[in-house]
Amino acid sequence: MAALSRSSILGRLKLPDNLVISPILSEIQLGDSSVDLRMGTVALVARAGGQSTVDPAVQLANNDVHASTERREQKHERFDVPFGHAFLLHPGSLLLVPTLEWVNIPADLQGVVTARSSWAREGLNIATATIINPGYQGIVTLELANFGEIPIKLYPGLRIAQIAFYELRSDNPSADRNHLDQSQFKMSFEPQAGKISDGDDKFLRTHAP
Repeated sequence: MAALSRSSILGRLKLPDNLVISPILSEIQLGDSSVDLRMGTVALVARAGGQSTVDPAVQLANNDVHASTERREQKHERFDVPFGHAFLLHPGSLLLVPTLEWVNIPADLQGVVTARSSWAREGLNIATATIINPGYQGIVTLELANFGEIPIKLYPGLRIAQIAFYELRSDNPSADRNHLDQSQFKMSFEPQAGKISDGDDKFLRTHAP
């Protein structure tokens, strides 16, 4: 896979029905081979309760979609963080935040999201490098963790992550287009808890107690 340069990214952004990153508020967001992403105005914090567990078997056993979704969301506390206000991320905490930007990834590109190095040196880390699949449309959810020993203040609108783009090679582009991103998070407008049992139903029914 070949990474897109700044000029290639700009060229793609000008094409109709191609790469979309919106809004880009400043030219400073455009790097040599990536685009900086800003923090949005919603925060989901993982909270531990007395009976809290992460158990895919429990999710699978609960056939009530509403109840299953509610159970997942009970692990998170939701905060609205207006512009001009800060959210305090404590050491050892996990925070889900949306990007301010909406993205559309065309069929021949893959996006990879990582933390900006300046923030990483302060202890802020994107818990996993986020791969954005071809065909995805929506905000990008950033999974932030504080690996340092002191709290970090985060303000909506700050550039805290970056996305790079890689061209995908294919022997059968038409077949690949039939399998564009259909994930549970597509068309997301804000962060949401995941369903970790998706796709492992057969395994869990056979092996989980």
